[in-house]
Amino acid sequence: MLKTEGVIFFNISNISEERVLHRAKILTVKENLYAAELEEEGLDLKDDMGLFIYFKTDRQFMRQAARIGSVTETESNTLVEFETIGEPFSAENRQALRISSVGADLRVTFGAEEYCEVVDISATGFAVYGSKEHAIDSRVEATLYFEGETFKGAVSIMAVVKRKGRIRYGVHCIDDPKAGTSLRKGLGRITMAIQRKQLARLARLE
Repeated sequence: MLKTEGVIFFNISNISEERVLHRAKILTVKENLYAAELEEEGLDLKDDMGLFIYFKTDRQFMRQAARIGSVTETESNTLVEFETIGEPFSAENRQALRISSVGADLRVTFGAEEYCEVVDISATGFAVYGSKEHAIDSRVEATLYFEGETFKGAVSIMAVVKRKGRIRYGVHCIDDPKAGTSLRKGLGRITMAIQRKQLARLARLE
């Protein structure tokens, strides 16, 4: 069912213990054994780790259990060998997942830092790399920039991880709908737009 050069998504927990879809390209196929290249590095992947993969087939978004055989990190990406387990089934709840936004040209002014990289997003929050220190539970003003639009509001710091000289924050939107801010609306709109693009890319590769 999965083909060489096909696109899949690995479902990996992020620093907020939410589930995030990370795009990968299939490099080799041998029965139920696969090698894939993820477009990101520094992901929490380990040998013999069980997880779910997601992919599109017959105009349906599917989910299938998998187990990782090996993980190799390079300077720019991650190579993963894995095997699929059992049969795939419909992934009806995909809209609740965080979506990897790497490559989507999504930026945010995060506190005093301008145009920081947003690496995943959902309708309720996002993960971002910054350099300034923020404490857990602190409030930070944020402005998202996407396709010529801006969305302003406030977020709360839910998780902090320092890696390779940068700080990765997992944040949750705490906008008050009565305050006239637009961040919460923007999160939903951007998440759907990125997801549509990813699914369209899958359809073209079938």
